[in-house]
Amino acid sequence: MGSGFSPTPNTLSFAGEADSGFHKLSAEDWRSALRALEGLDAVMEDFLAFWTQRMCRSGYLSFTTAKRADCIASCEIFLEPILKHGREGFLPTFELLRDTSADWSGGLIAMGMRHWRRGVHGGLFLGCFKNFVLALEDALLLLPARDARFSPADSSHAVTLIHIYAASFEVLWLEACMSKGHHAEAEAYEDVFRMLTLEKCRFENILNTTSDCVLVMDAECRVTAANRALRQYAGENVTGRPVWDVLGLEGHTPEEFFRYYPAGQTVEIAPFSDDLVFRLSISSLADVSLASAREYLVLLTNITPHAMERELLEKAIRRHTADLVQEKERLEEMNITLRNVLNNVEKTRERDREEMAETLLRFLGPALNQLSEDGDSARRSERARLIREQVERLLSGGTAPAMLGKSPDLRKLTLSELKVCQLIQEGRSTKEVAEILKISPDTVQTHRKNIRRKLGVKGHGEQLSVYLMAGQESL
Repeated sequence: MGSGFSPTPNTLSFAGEADSGFHKLSAEDWRSALRALEGLDAVMEDFLAFWTQRMCRSGYLSFTTAKRADCIASCEIFLEPILKHGREGFLPTFELLRDTSADWSGGLIAMGMRHWRRGVHGGLFLGCFKNFVLALEDALLLLPARDARFSPADSSHAVTLIHIYAASFEVLWLEACMSKGHHAEAEAYEDVFRMLTLEKCRFENILNTTSDCVLVMDAECRVTAANRALRQYAGENVTGRPVWDVLGLEGHTPEEFFRYYPAGQTVEIAPFSDDLVFRLSISSLADVSLASAREYLVLLTNITPHAMERELLEKAIRRHTADLVQEKERLEEMNITLRNVLNNVEKTRERDREEMAETLLRFLGPALNQLSEDGDSARRSERARLIREQVERLLSGGTAPAMLGKSPDLRKLTLSELKVCQLIQEGRSTKEVAEILKISPDTVQTHRKNIRRKLGVKGHGEQLSVYLMAGQESL
């Protein structure tokens, strides 16, 4: 910054008296303008919208590939020297800014030259710059409505300050363009065209090499470009046709189409054949370039192998699920059968307990009565032993002598006769009974005769053994 042009903020004054025809700011107005510029973030979205609209109306939008971030960076490059002058206390005029161009316009000049090398010649860049400044002024005028900290006066002063810097830069830019000369400009154009041609061919080759189907459509959903993969499926004549017609999708208006297929979401479709499945995704190109804000990239990725694998997995899962359901039903039937068996076993056990209790009562009742009535201690001991043996036999799973439990004449038998009954019931022959009891066979026959008589058994031979084992009262 040149000496003599940096007064302190509290001693601000015009450093030059030449009247350029531009508005001049007092020190207080200048501070007011800087406050508004420092609050520009509150209207940054408005600035981007105004810039896009103005560029579109003036026909410049199609010549730029600037993205949102590029526009914000350009705004920062333009405002940086203005805010720097504010921090240093430099109060600008058109004449001072023109005379001190090296101190503040370097970033803007460099940005313009970068655009020149990309094919944006000096006049086109100047037209884009004018739209940039006008959009910035439009946004600053909205600042009081967006942020109550700022007044309309702050916005008005900021617009005036912007206008002074912009007018000075326009002169500096024209001088920079003239210094390049026509020959240099022609060479620059040739380099730019060569570079653009190479880049165009490179990206066309990339798009035509990929197996994904790619098309670009405008806001009316009409195809503006398509790569080779898509044309192989949809045919060569796709440009200008509605995307729903090209891909066989739902919707007959842009509103309907975007309702079915919103941008930013994916959906599976089979537009060309039921055997081919694609994943459809739609993305706005606004993030790529503000000039493409009303265009959309439609990407179709072939996922047929994945879809077939998924279908096989789904079939396997359904089959496995059916097997599990069948196995569950079989187990439920087995559980029902098992419960029935357990219930029957429990019922059988209950019935056996009842029968056992009834048998014990029938057997023990008369036997205990005889035991209590017998006065001979030896016979009581013998009767008690017989009772115990019969009970143990019954509890161990054997069959109690039914006739002993049923016959009321049990007490008529002697101990010897009871022993003979027990052995006969066990299936012993007369000879075996005689040997076990150490008595003669004749004595055994006598006991048998007396037993038949006392128990009311009629007949001879083996009928007594049958009666005792069968538990019948008469044969």
